[in-house]
Amino acid sequence: MKQRVTPPFAASIRWQSVNVIVQVVLQLSFISILARILAPADFGVMAIALVVVGFVEIFAQVGIGPALIQRLDLEERHILSAFSFSLILGIVFFVAMYFSAPAIGAFFEESLLTDVLRWIALSFVLSGLAIVPRSLLIRSMGFKKLFIASLIAMILGNLCLGLGLAYAGYGIWSYVVALLAQNALLTLLYWWQHPVRVNFTFDATTLKQMLGYGSRSTLFNVSNYAASKVDTLFVGHLSNTGTDSSGWTETGLYDRSAYLLGLPITILGKLGDSVLFSGLSSLQEDLVALRQVVQRAAAIIAWLIFPMSAVLVWFATDVAVLFLGDQYLLAGPVVQILFLGVAMRSLIKLGDAVVRALDSLVMATFIKLAFLIAIGGAAWFAMNHGHGILGVAWGVTIATAMQFMAMAALVLHITQWTAQSALHSLKAGTMALLLTAAGCWGIATWSESLFSEQSGTSWYLFRVGLSSAWGVVCMLFVAQKTNALSIGKPSDWLSMLSDSKTAANRDSAS
Repeated sequence: MKQRVTPPFAASIRWQSVNVIVQVVLQLSFISILARILAPADFGVMAIALVVVGFVEIFAQVGIGPALIQRLDLEERHILSAFSFSLILGIVFFVAMYFSAPAIGAFFEESLLTDVLRWIALSFVLSGLAIVPRSLLIRSMGFKKLFIASLIAMILGNLCLGLGLAYAGYGIWSYVVALLAQNALLTLLYWWQHPVRVNFTFDATTLKQMLGYGSRSTLFNVSNYAASKVDTLFVGHLSNTGTDSSGWTETGLYDRSAYLLGLPITILGKLGDSVLFSGLSSLQEDLVALRQVVQRAAAIIAWLIFPMSAVLVWFATDVAVLFLGDQYLLAGPVVQILFLGVAMRSLIKLGDAVVRALDSLVMATFIKLAFLIAIGGAAWFAMNHGHGILGVAWGVTIATAMQFMAMAALVLHITQWTAQSALHSLKAGTMALLLTAAGCWGIATWSESLFSEQSGTSWYLFRVGLSSAWGVVCMLFVAQKTNALSIGKPSDWLSMLSDSKTAANRDSAS
């Protein structure tokens, strides 16, 4: 075991920010092109398959990755045990999914779902192989290497192979192959970037130590993931007639609406799950420094997300058509309702990183379970009482507001942060939000009164582009008037983590 000095945190933020943004741009490009080739019904089937596999994969990993990142005293025995156990679990869950796929397909009354699930289940084995090198890269903040791996995998797997097969007429299977190819390439590149000496033995005592935190992390992740997907599952099950594609089309419309909601959340979520989680874990014994980072991170998130959420809500239909195509025009109202929760979900992601770093997962899991029940109940009620996917979207937004208040209270408690100070950190973002919303109202009113007959991609792009530009102007104006958000220069607070004595003294495995 060697003493490790954490690399500059500002550099880690930069590389992971670039990584996440490039991932989102490439994935959005892939999905946007694919949405114009495949039918919405294909996306409906694929949405259910990805929800099922994504849910099961959390159990297949049992929190081993987060345990490797969060642990202060990581030794070689932890790495060996983690690799062996993860690979075995990956194989076991692949076999289990292969034989349970027919029952899942029958439940959703779609035989194609069975074959899709069986192929995608190979990702369990790939994930089992990738967990250790990927987690060690995150722990050591090797985000430049992660960026290179992601860039190569997405270009070759998604854009080249996936879209090539889609244009060749392979339909939904082009999506399946793209997913597997991307995961396989990532696994190979993780091992190339961070080779690890492993064997197939593990120590029961060591494994028990890791599974203590890992089990709590798994329950937290399961409830969190289930809450984010249960609405899609209910829509897929309750809207599907089993005799035509109308139910799957509605599922595809809703799933793509939720996908657009998830784009900004994905960026912040991946930053929180990697850089912030690793960095805050290094500060878990220095609560004052941790609280300062959380306060400043909240200010940055509010400043970035609040004004842009106004643009997304006001021009939701324009955004839906721009990114997904004309066949998703009907998804506009659903997207608009879901976008109301963007700001709250962004701050919730920050809270998730805090509770994971401080191992306050038990109470956080109860909050996520309550959120899951609220969304599931709202989706079931809406679909069974004629409110359709619009009603589901309203239920999700209301439940998100409830989760936000509960998570905020928990973070304030465990960080010993005052509510007044927390609200003050959101001041700049709130000011930018109000100014941007006023501008969006003016742009919408002006454009609809003078150019009421206009439509099409160019028109939507003009309105979204103009309102986004206004939002950026508002953000810069507020930043200047509030003295750079009243938090100092970003480089100052980012470097605080790299200079932290706690971070510098963390141990790392050889």
